[in-house]
Amino acid sequence: MHPLVLVVLVAIALPSGLLIHLFRPHVVWVNLPLHSTVEALGGLAAILTGLVLLARKVEWDDERLQGIASGLLGMGILEGFHALSSPDHGFVLLRSAASLLGGVAFSFVWHPPRLIGKRTKALMPYLVGGGTIAFGLLVVTMPHRLPRFTEQAQFVPMALAVNGLAACLFFAGAAGFWIESKRTGRPEHQLLGTLAILFGLAETMFLFSTPWQSDWWIWHGVRFAGYLMALTYVSRGYVGMVDDTRAALAEANRSARRLGAEYAVTRVMTERVTLQNVGHAVLQAIGETLEWELGMFWELDQQGQVLRFVDLWHIQKLDAEDFVQDSRGRTFARGEGLVGRTWAAGKPMWIPDVVVDPLFRRTKLADKAGLHGAFAFPVQKGQEIYGVMEFFFRAIREPDQDVLDMVGNLGIRLGLYIDRMRTEEELRRTEARLAEEQRLAEVARVLGDIGHDLKNLLMPIMSGAQLLESEVRDCFEKLPEPALRSMKPSHDIAQELIEMIRRSSERIHERVKEIADSVKGLTRPLQFAPCRVADVVAGVIDTLRVLADERQVALQTDGLDDLPVIRADEHRLFNALYNLVNNAIPEVPPGGSITVRGSADASGTTIRISVIDTGNGMSPEVRDSLFTYRAISSKAGGTGLGTKIVKDVVDAHGGTISVESEEGKGTAFHITLPVDGPPQDAPAKT
Repeated sequence: MHPLVLVVLVAIALPSGLLIHLFRPHVVWVNLPLHSTVEALGGLAAILTGLVLLARKVEWDDERLQGIASGLLGMGILEGFHALSSPDHGFVLLRSAASLLGGVAFSFVWHPPRLIGKRTKALMPYLVGGGTIAFGLLVVTMPHRLPRFTEQAQFVPMALAVNGLAACLFFAGAAGFWIESKRTGRPEHQLLGTLAILFGLAETMFLFSTPWQSDWWIWHGVRFAGYLMALTYVSRGYVGMVDDTRAALAEANRSARRLGAEYAVTRVMTERVTLQNVGHAVLQAIGETLEWELGMFWELDQQGQVLRFVDLWHIQKLDAEDFVQDSRGRTFARGEGLVGRTWAAGKPMWIPDVVVDPLFRRTKLADKAGLHGAFAFPVQKGQEIYGVMEFFFRAIREPDQDVLDMVGNLGIRLGLYIDRMRTEEELRRTEARLAEEQRLAEVARVLGDIGHDLKNLLMPIMSGAQLLESEVRDCFEKLPEPALRSMKPSHDIAQELIEMIRRSSERIHERVKEIADSVKGLTRPLQFAPCRVADVVAGVIDTLRVLADERQVALQTDGLDDLPVIRADEHRLFNALYNLVNNAIPEVPPGGSITVRGSADASGTTIRISVIDTGNGMSPEVRDSLFTYRAISSKAGGTGLGTKIVKDVVDAHGGTISVESEEGKGTAFHITLPVDGPPQDAPAKT
């Protein structure tokens, strides 16, 4: 309320008082309950005004308001005792004391700054409050021992003198505050100056009034209205102060949450050592600290140039399964949906309500899940985007620029973190490759020596096999017919064994030659040609049948004859299957079996070859090291490189290999090969 309203009240009060004093000066209206009510309410208003001024003293930055606030507090207390006292004993004394205290307080405007020490200024409200309470109790309990301020229904000279002095002090205070208002232009100075005028007029009207007469009620109303209007004005400022405080607290809480989010994400980037688990941890950190309910991480597919769903976080009590499942199966191109637009813009974006946003792609499912507010920010390094993080809330949330700025910075920091992690991973892979190459170089040197020795040792075996075959043939040809017929089974077994020795020696010779070529850096390229898998497997089984029979292990085939002819390097495929079956035989107990099973897919583009045994199975440690140079062999004297050789052969054919194994239940290797061989433009592998 503007202080000029109080001037209007003065303009109304003065003529009203003069008219009543002139035309109805002797009208007496004794109404003690109404008087007590007015005085009590006025006292309460004075106390509240004083308390509000004390609460706002820092805001107004005027130490003289401390004295005025203390004076109003004391005035209110004395007005309360005045309302409770009997009209005949201390009645006017309390009211006059309240006026004098108020006048003294308003005159503080003329006191020079720093007149009162800090300690005294801080104690002033308590001193005034305690003093006025003590004085009020004294007047109420011992009225007859104190001076009377009325005689025969008239105010005594002392009462007039005290109130006259109070009027002068009020007018002096009013002049001081109006001068201050002209200098500072502050509305509170104008308010207090006008309020002092009202109180001064009320005291002036007191001097010309008689208890309970009409003009006596007028100055009561003027002072009471002044209390109420001052309280209204000051309280409105107090309410504004409370609102500002609440807003400041809310902003402080938001700022604390933002700082908490930055700290949480920084801690995640400090503690997480792999790219696989950092996404979920960052989603959780931001969601929990900023109080969002669902977060998704979309990674950029560099080849397809689309964003793909890769990770998720949400609060426990969130029923958004359909929305999540739909998101898992989606991709977003640049500029599509919230995440696509965030990718295109390269900066955070906010949607207050996705349900009504025409560019949001998942509106219906978001509405079903009750999701409304959403924002997203890019994870990037410079112009390079790694992905987008997206968050949702089950209520409409207006954009918060501070949050957008904060998550934008977090996205840049995450991008730098991801770039560093990828660089470190590439460095580790490079170091591992160098170490492996050094190891392989040493292996190649040793294999070169071994290959040379094997080649020399194989020559007498191959020559001896040919000589043995010639000698056996000559011996059987010299036998008489009856003996020849009886010895025919032995002749067949001898021929089979000699043939096995010859074929195995030839294969060993070829492998030794490959070893020698590899050591020289001359790797033989694969020779793809039409190949029947059934024939290759038959050769493997024929070669290993004697070994399997010795261990009482059955070698079986299933479905191989139904497989189509494929393009493959028969020699390399034989080596791969030979390694799998040969490795399985020692692991199968007597009476067990090894089955090579074949099947083709419905489209006829790939075949599947499975080598299944009923052996001992393998431990997780051994299984996880398969197909690498770190492979662990469970056989005595084994190198563990057999499965790595198998993997290289399968890769060279453009296929895949997997393994299923459980200790005590056996092992199954599954090889998938394309019928037409590897793509023509695929790099050559050996």
